[in-house]
Amino acid sequence: MIKIKTTIVITHKFNDTRIGILENGRLVEFYVEREGIENNVGKIFKGRVENIVKGLRGAFVNIGLRKNGFLPLAEIPEEIFGIDLEEEEKVKKGNKEELPINVGDQIFCQVVKEQMGEKGARLTSFIHLAGKYVVLFPTISRIGVSQRITNKRERARLKEIAKKLKKPNRGLIIRTAAENMPEEVIVRDYHYLEGIWEEIEREFQRAKAPRLLYKEPKLALKIIRDLYTLDTEAVYVDDRNLYYEICNYIKNYTPELFIKEKIILYEDKEPIFKKFKIEEELNKALEREIPLKSGGFITIDQTEALVTIDVNTGSFASEEDPETLIFQTNLEAAAEIARQIRLRDLSGLIIIDFIDMREPKNRERVYQELKLCLANDRAKADFGKPSRFGLVEMTREKIRPSLFFTLCEECPACRGRGRILDRYETCLKIENELTNKAEKLKGKKILLVVSPYLYEYLINEYNEKLTQLIRKINFHLELKMNPKLKYDEYKFLEEI
Repeated sequence: MIKIKTTIVITHKFNDTRIGILENGRLVEFYVEREGIENNVGKIFKGRVENIVKGLRGAFVNIGLRKNGFLPLAEIPEEIFGIDLEEEEKVKKGNKEELPINVGDQIFCQVVKEQMGEKGARLTSFIHLAGKYVVLFPTISRIGVSQRITNKRERARLKEIAKKLKKPNRGLIIRTAAENMPEEVIVRDYHYLEGIWEEIEREFQRAKAPRLLYKEPKLALKIIRDLYTLDTEAVYVDDRNLYYEICNYIKNYTPELFIKEKIILYEDKEPIFKKFKIEEELNKALEREIPLKSGGFITIDQTEALVTIDVNTGSFASEEDPETLIFQTNLEAAAEIARQIRLRDLSGLIIIDFIDMREPKNRERVYQELKLCLANDRAKADFGKPSRFGLVEMTREKIRPSLFFTLCEECPACRGRGRILDRYETCLKIENELTNKAEKLKGKKILLVVSPYLYEYLINEYNEKLTQLIRKINFHLELKMNPKLKYDEYKFLEEI
């Protein structure tokens, strides 16, 4: 099996942080944190129960967001209310008929899924706090070791550490990063999380609902916590302040992992996302069709109900047996589909239509290739067996909106039946084009022609950032609108 080399690439400007995760030089995951995008997953609130809907077996809880969050009754551990811990498993499975929760109760809530459209956030009272090596469950009495750790001796060692750390009415899971790490660093991480929880409890007693009690670190630090290890090839950061913040975070929080040579301040003139071809891959990830090296192609169609992925041979021609040609195309497609699922953050029901193969062993090989290529995926996935027609059904955990819904917005022309590139993203694209040609633009005059839809956003919402860019590059930009242009269309005239 090929060893995976992971590289973390971080760009930060204004209030916008974007992170690309590369495996063996190819983009596999993308994260963005910017103004206007809600990021509530992981936040812990003191919420107030507004109403209980027996038919939905859940409660709507006011946690201070635009919409009340939904808390399934099966997501409320009874020990919070002083009930016998032995009943907790029944509660988790939803077997218990009644729960001691009433309208007006003030309870711990944690967001597990973002609010989307008219749906409020999905909540749980099975609180968890993630550290580098440990996940603390302060409301559940259980212990565990990450299933990704397969060595039996190592699992036994880590389980013993967990038993020693566990306290009554609290639980913990040892994370994958703890594999082969000294006991003292795992213990230190656990005590750090305990300190956070004790402060949350104190704030819960003082505060009046709804109140935010805890939020995860900023995106860059969270990614470092969750993904950076001694095996990481390198971390590139193009912002000096964030670079030092990351260095200090690692030195103070996980000093055993700090290797200065691996944390690199990127200062080249070429934009960091262009250097690592992340910009190019993101543009491709918004397209419906993905070409394969062999000449075949994949199409991805995303709806609210499901995602369908279709594999086609395209121009792939060979004198070989058709079964061999089809098998090779499907095998290549399986690896690319796995990458696109992660990169696009596709979730829910996913149906993959591979090209029909006669040989059962070929269908199985392609199926196993798909699973193998998703082995590093942090989202939980469940696979159905491939059908004799080449269909594979799978489900993937949904935690946040897909890349398509994050970077695009509803098309005003068709009133939501289609989507176009988000205006912010289009402006960022314009900015990147100007930055890439910075040397050629100095002292010159450029005419930028945009649609009325984009013009309004550039003048009102993006004006400050555009002004800063003009000063930085030292050129003159004239902005005009053209009603004939499409909503997200723009053109550079004159010098470009």
